[in-house]
Amino acid sequence: MPSRWLGVLVLGSALSGCVGSPSAPTVASQSPSVPSTVPATLPANAPSSTPSAPTSSATTSSDPAPDWRTGPTVAGVDVSPYQRTVDWAGLWASGHRFAIVKATEGATWRSPLYAAQRDAARAVGMKVGAYHYARPSSSSGTVQARHFVTVSGGWSTDGHTLPGALDLERNTSGDPCYGMTPAQLVAWVKDFSAEYRRLTTRVPLIYVRADLWAQCLADDRSVGATNPLWLFDHDGPVGPWPAGWSRPTIWQRGVEANLDRDVFFGTESDLAHFAAGS
Repeated sequence: MPSRWLGVLVLGSALSGCVGSPSAPTVASQSPSVPSTVPATLPANAPSSTPSAPTSSATTSSDPAPDWRTGPTVAGVDVSPYQRTVDWAGLWASGHRFAIVKATEGATWRSPLYAAQRDAARAVGMKVGAYHYARPSSSSGTVQARHFVTVSGGWSTDGHTLPGALDLERNTSGDPCYGMTPAQLVAWVKDFSAEYRRLTTRVPLIYVRADLWAQCLADDRSVGATNPLWLFDHDGPVGPWPAGWSRPTIWQRGVEANLDRDVFFGTESDLAHFAAGS
């Protein structure tokens, strides 16, 4: 998702990483079965819509029950101001059923295209969520969660709105972990999540790469016990994923035709239940 693709809990790097900065908005062999529009493999060196640079995979939790990988899936996309024109009707016709739209970044920036992209995706029938590009060194997680909810509208019980996402990617200038210790960054993520939940009753998705979680949050396992994972992984078959999660809820698998492509693990009915909070 740039700084993610620039949504679903998503740093640096989600759910291109999923995202972009205010100056530049951010918008296989054992792979799971996916709709016909989702190829089994991706081209090497596929472009990313986020500013985070690809890095090596990290040691992560093992998968004790891998059958979900070959089960039903639902195709989706995530978008940011980088995608000024999106063929929403074409995406729907090709089987895409959800979208995650970049809404905010840091404590003040908001996407000028958020409302238009959200409404266009909803108009064709998609479930739609929003994501926030985290800037942990600029202000607290609590402050940024409030900004995110103010702009995105938070979560709704309408059955068509996905919970928001915190896009956590590497800092692209200076220390990759924003000059914070793992304990400080874990606390920041928890503060964001707690405030989002207080304001909406839902916890956000966390969009992150496994190696970033290992490097900057020291493989913390506590967040995975409470928040669903939007995995940023463009290296082929899904995985690895960060410590603390038994599996991702959504997988950002790569970029095609200038759009970040995502997979929800489950049926369309499961996606509807996820949106409804049931």
